Amino acid sequence: MKSQLVLSVIAALLVGVSSPAIAQGSGGDQSQGTGRQQVMPTMPHRDWHEGQQVPSKYRHYNYQMKDWKSHNLDAPGRGQQWLGVNGDYVLVTRSNWKISKIVPGTE
Repeated sequence: MKSQLVLSVIAALLVGVSSPAIAQGSGGDQSQGTGRQQVMPTMPHRDWHEGQQVPSKYRHYNYQMKDWKSHNLDAPGRGQQWLGVNGDYVLVTRSNWKISKIVPGTE
């Protein structure tokens, strides 16, 4: 009887320990619950060039910078907006989303 109780306690402990590991999984969506995804597929100062149109996924408000002064950037002109992508700064024209200037961030 006593050994059966010990086995039951051990089994309960094993189930309790393995449940969180199973719930986390090994390859699921890791951005779940973070609010926004931080991994970007490109580096603007290497892959983008002036005159190119910014892809639509970077036109979201998460990338638009309102605090350009604190990053020592020039004031955006009328109809322009600074975007922050992967630590780099991209000045775009809002009407057509074309890149006017790229300022690489620190690496």
